Amino acid sequence: MGKSQHIQGLKGTKFSQQLRGVNLEQVLIVSIDAAKLHQKALICNYFGDVIEKPFFFSVSQSGMKFLYDTIEKAIRDTGAVRLFLGIEATGHYYEDIVRQMAVHGYHVQILNAYTTSEERASALSWCKTDDLDLVAIAHAIRNNKATESRLTEGLQRQLRVLTRAKRSEIRKRSSLRMEIRTILDIVWREYQGYAEHQNERAKKIKVFSDLWGKASLFFMEHYPHPALVLQLGENGLRKLSIQHNLKLRTTAIRKLLHVAKESLASDAQTLRPELMVLRMKLQDLRAFDTKIITLEQEIENLLLQTDGRLFLTVPGLGVSLAAELYAEIGNSLDYQHAGQLIKKAGTNPIVKQSGGGAGSYRKISKQGNTHLRYVTYLAGRSLCLHNEDLKPFYERLKSRGKHERASFVAMGNKMLKIAFAMLRDKQPFHSSKASCRLIQEVNKKLNFNCMVTTKAA
Repeated sequence: MGKSQHIQGLKGTKFSQQLRGVNLEQVLIVSIDAAKLHQKALICNYFGDVIEKPFFFSVSQSGMKFLYDTIEKAIRDTGAVRLFLGIEATGHYYEDIVRQMAVHGYHVQILNAYTTSEERASALSWCKTDDLDLVAIAHAIRNNKATESRLTEGLQRQLRVLTRAKRSEIRKRSSLRMEIRTILDIVWREYQGYAEHQNERAKKIKVFSDLWGKASLFFMEHYPHPALVLQLGENGLRKLSIQHNLKLRTTAIRKLLHVAKESLASDAQTLRPELMVLRMKLQDLRAFDTKIITLEQEIENLLLQTDGRLFLTVPGLGVSLAAELYAEIGNSLDYQHAGQLIKKAGTNPIVKQSGGGAGSYRKISKQGNTHLRYVTYLAGRSLCLHNEDLKPFYERLKSRGKHERASFVAMGNKMLKIAFAMLRDKQPFHSSKASCRLIQEVNKKLNFNCMVTTKAA
């Protein structure tokens, strides 16, 4: 309950203050069920008496006007003095409705889809229809089960769109790279590396240190078959390296010739279909690389215009992670304390306690924003490996026998607490003297003062 004496905490206190002393007959509840094409709404009073039966409306100028007119008519007919509107967070379909209604002065509460599902189940009904959804939403509004979150706006909304798009493109590129690897296994399997036996142990030897580097991609595209490389010979490969600035060392050239000589690949004519597909996949890969670079540049430009640039002062957080974290946190004013942010991420441990015992902490809840949960884990892993101020916390968890992934989640939760404080106080990361030197340059660029503390964060 925190500092509030209400059983629902501060959220319950605010809700009860709106109802106290009001005739509940004059309290209207509007439940809205969002969909792709046909939205549906229901208007009832606090006691559940139906004022307007479920009706359809569209998300258009005329459709929204019809919704406003219907609500205003219900207010006039009942003399309502309080109005509560709620909508289920269904995909992205609800966002336009919430924004449009906000423009017209309506505050729409957002409900988690799991909440309405539980409301339906509590009625011991396993049916699911639009009307049942509207009733469940109305029950959830009356019981004050809506979330406190609001839609992100402005630069933060743009960042969220771009960071999610970048993450999606990276995943697609990773999938494409696996397809290319599979084709290479058929065309020239030793190109990705070969085994060399040393002291009765097999050691993998790579031809190129980076399979997706400039030199490797050049040969994949122009000389994908071992016979083509053998035709060039060592001198030809060296001239090719100089001509196209591939920066091939002698060792790399000799490894390439070695795997070409040892290859058991079929002739180029037999592998013609695979080589054709490989060229097409490489073209797709270049397109993905271009898109990701473009997104990264735009994300960096936007991040530096927001409070999210504060996260760049945290050693271990790069531009991408800082931008994703800031975008998924949303409006920091939605939270009274960092625990709410952790719960939104779904990285809060489930507590089981009864009979006066101390209770136990189980697995994380995994309820809430999956995007925030993922970036929280990534941030935790990066900080465990690269942040000297926070590494002692990671070492303590390891000494207590914590699994590595559990330690990353715990560090991610710690980062959420730090992020909440940084956004609330508009202050950069409080670093030790050693780490402060490393981020002084970043701080100067961002016009921050380097905050020094002798204790680890």
